[in-house]
Amino acid sequence: MSASTKCYSNKETNRLTREAICTALILLMKEQAFDKISITDIVRRAGVSRTAYYNNYSSKQEILYDLVDTLIFEVNQKLLPYTDTRTGKAMQPRKFINAMLEVFTQQQEIYKILFQAHFNHIILDCLNDSMLSNIEDKSDENVYRIYFNAGALYNVFSKWIQSETTNTVEEMTDICLKIYHTPMSQD
Repeated sequence: MSASTKCYSNKETNRLTREAICTALILLMKEQAFDKISITDIVRRAGVSRTAYYNNYSSKQEILYDLVDTLIFEVNQKLLPYTDTRTGKAMQPRKFINAMLEVFTQQQEIYKILFQAHFNHIILDCLNDSMLSNIEDKSDENVYRIYFNAGALYNVFSKWIQSETTNTVEEMTDICLKIYHTPMSQD
């Protein structure tokens, strides 16, 4: 076996191990409170050793950050065609918002579990970090714009995902666009 094959195999093994651990934690969080879940519970459910766990994570909270980072990475990949890399602004707001809401909808079960466990702040932290890392213009004004937009997106999404209303992705896209195009202060 060549060194490159072995390296690829180790990377793939680590990816699969991390995926199994994340999945195990999500499944356990459906059954019990986060603070009641032990590392032993996670490794048993994931089918990995404690060594494998500690080679990948140092805490249960780190798993949640990894999970949210993965979800936000997926969102960002879908949004790249509609985003100005210099400023981070949406170049095609309808397509941008629609694509974002589609991905959120596909992952809503995980988001709901995070909200129920009171770890929704991780979503906002990771969203802020991700949006800031994807821009070239780091001026104060642009950084504040990113925080403003990330907070708005996070709050709208949080309300939508937690509400009992059945607004579709298209309806939510229309609502977001109306808000996006309406000044904050109107006469």
